[in-house]
Amino acid sequence: MSKQILPIDYITVDVKLFEDIPKAVQCSPKVTVAVENNLKLYASISVSDAMKSLATVGELLKVANAAANGHSCSKPIIKILAEYQSLVNDTVSTCSLFVFNCIASLKQHELALRLAEKQPLKALSIMSKTAEKAKEMADKSQQLVNMSKVLVDQSTEALEMATGDKNDEIIKENEVIKKQGELEAQAAKLRTEIDDLKRQAEEFKELADKASKEASEQRKSAMLLQVVSSVTTPLVQLAGPIISSVSGAGVIDGTSKILNVVGNSLGGATTNETKKPDEADSKKSTTKTETTDATAEFKDKKKKLEKQEEEKSKELEEKKAELKKVEAEPESPEKKEKKEKLEKSIKEIDQQLEKLGKLLSDTINDIATQFKERAAKSEDKEAAYMKLKSQYQDLQRKSNADLAQNVVQLKNLSIQKNSLEVSIKSLEITIKTMGKVRTIFENTRLFWLQVKGQCEALSDVSNMKDLADAADIDDEFKTDFTNEIKSSGLNWLALAQINFIASNTITGIKKNFDEVMNNLPGRSEAEAIVKSSCDEIQKILTQENKKIDEIKTQSDKLTK
Repeated sequence: MSKQILPIDYITVDVKLFEDIPKAVQCSPKVTVAVENNLKLYASISVSDAMKSLATVGELLKVANAAANGHSCSKPIIKILAEYQSLVNDTVSTCSLFVFNCIASLKQHELALRLAEKQPLKALSIMSKTAEKAKEMADKSQQLVNMSKVLVDQSTEALEMATGDKNDEIIKENEVIKKQGELEAQAAKLRTEIDDLKRQAEEFKELADKASKEASEQRKSAMLLQVVSSVTTPLVQLAGPIISSVSGAGVIDGTSKILNVVGNSLGGATTNETKKPDEADSKKSTTKTETTDATAEFKDKKKKLEKQEEEKSKELEEKKAELKKVEAEPESPEKKEKKEKLEKSIKEIDQQLEKLGKLLSDTINDIATQFKERAAKSEDKEAAYMKLKSQYQDLQRKSNADLAQNVVQLKNLSIQKNSLEVSIKSLEITIKTMGKVRTIFENTRLFWLQVKGQCEALSDVSNMKDLADAADIDDEFKTDFTNEIKSSGLNWLALAQINFIASNTITGIKKNFDEVMNNLPGRSEAEAIVKSSCDEIQKILTQENKKIDEIKTQSDKLTK
């Protein structure tokens, strides 16, 4: 004789409607325990939380889409928005369909139990129909698993692209910061140059005003010596570098232009100094010749120095180009020797250019001394000063224009930098949001994978078939057979319960999602959404981490 098998507790509530499912689960303690044991399959996730997250992921996608506006990562996010709509619609309809299927199956179980005592094979035939339905449900679950997997992959792609976009924006921001530093340094240099030019122009003005008040020719001669002292030396020292930086001329050329103004002004000067007749006539006859000789001497020396400077500069560039080629060669003793020789030559040329510069300075000082002597005899020193003042004012206007352009560039760069900072912050939000979205779709995939597993288990009635055959032969196995039908019914009740929870949670999702799809933001709205979402997303992530810890703790307990 076989061991006596006792009948197990079964559902005592007539399940006809959705709301009957929770009542059936709670109809007796043993039924409740049996259902809970069947639901341990879903212990790795909270079905209610998974469906709630799916119901609200549209808002996260809206934030991600707003934050990604204008970046390459927005393309996969738009794809997710479109395909997510299909997942939501299918999830809503499938959960509801599965609940109806479970209710229908429970009805078939009830009929099978009534037939089991007298017609076990007929009861088995009815149970085979529920198995076929379970197989169809498993196939449908696989479709939703596949849809969820596609969204998981697309979320991963969006996450990777957002990270790449953020890195690109950071590189751009660093380039802007570097350019800002260069412009700020240039602005500081221009301001210093402008201050120097203003000071020089003021000095010339003061000298000109003072010269106009001179009462006698003797004071004019003394003033001209002061002109030479206060003008020529600053011109030699400052005019060359300033004009070179503004106009692109060389030191020699820039300096000569201003000195020529002095030379031209003084070259035709006459004197009315009170002298003895013979001295006046003698000086008057030699003044113009001496001035012309001095100017010719200056031009001759200037031309020679320019030629020498050009030759040395060209030679220096050739040596540097040759050194660059040598540096590109593989390391070798010959390369080292060539490099040392070239560096020595370059150093020598630099020293020669430096000497030329000093020679130029000495030459200018010599010519300036000659102009001092000629300037003392000029009656037009006030006009000369005013011309110099005008030149410095022209240079100042050019520097002012350069500085104004510099300020505009700095302003534009500041705007660009602010825009980049907003982009980087937006992409950070996209990264955080899409990480959360990916987790939600992964949990949805896992849910349908577990539903599929349960449906596949319900589609297998091989053991029930064996017990039906045995019960048909021997009444002793009828309790085993009915218990098997009851176990299957309790498993279907568990499946109904889990889909009932999912269905109730997901029911309102379509309206929520339609609102999201119909109100995708423009750029200005996107910026407002990004700004308001920062704190909210941090709050959501904190809450989610807390729930993850709680679920993990529960899962750990179940595995012990």
